[in-house]
Amino acid sequence: MQKNRRSPVLACAALMFTLALAGCGNMSKVDERGESGTLAWPDIKQATRAGGSYPDPAHLAMVKAGMSKYQLYDLLGPPHFHEGMLMVREWDYLFHLRTPTGDQLCQYKVLFDRNRVVAGVHWRTPSCAAAAKDAPRAAIEDGMPAAAGAARHA
Repeated sequence: MQKNRRSPVLACAALMFTLALAGCGNMSKVDERGESGTLAWPDIKQATRAGGSYPDPAHLAMVKAGMSKYQLYDLLGPPHFHEGMLMVREWDYLFHLRTPTGDQLCQYKVLFDRNRVVAGVHWRTPSCAAAAKDAPRAAIEDGMPAAAGAARHA
């Protein structure tokens, strides 16, 4: 009988631990609409994918408000920092974007609303936003097809 009393307590403790870990990816205090007054950016040295990845420019251009996490995952792959899927309102990526002067390392953030759909995307610097806008043209000029398939990883 003693064992049966512990079982609900252990299950509750495990659930609370899981929920606590699920929220570890929320650095920017994202509200239920998927907005944040101040964006917090992770240290690039903490990326789970050291060095980031080379996203397919066509896939990057397809990201838009209203997409689910699963649709985003299909386009860009998993987030590059310690984000999860449950109760997380932001994903961060570390991308290399091709520019006329060479590759540029950029941080990209996706914010989700309470329904877990994309509410907005942000580049850490204006130069990365400009490079992303020009990425399809730069990829073609560099000899890489604009829709080369899944994101290439470094």
